[in-house]
Amino acid sequence: MEDTSVWWVALALGAVVLVVVAALLAFLYRQVCAIESGVTPLVGAGEGVAANTAKIRDLLTTAAVLNQIKAEAVVHDDYLSRQ
Repeated sequence: MEDTSVWWVALALGAVVLVVVAALLAFLYRQVCAIESGVTPLVGAGEGVAANTAKIRDLLTTAAVLNQIKAEAVVHDDYLSRQ
C-alpha cells in the first residue's frame, strides 16, 4: 500500500469519526434541552415550596412565646380568681 493510500484511508476514517462525534453531540444537545424543559417547571415549583416553608423556623419560637403567654395568663387568672 502506498503512503498516499494510507493517508486517504486515515482521512476517510477521520471524517467518519468526525461525523459520528457530531451526531452524538447533536443527540446529547437535544437530550439536554429536553431535560432542561422538563426541569424548568420543577425549579419554579421548588422556589414556591421554599417560599412557603421559609417561616417554619418562626413557628418554633412561636410555641415558646405562646407557652410564656399561657403561663402569664394563668398567673393573672389566679390573681383575679382570688379577688
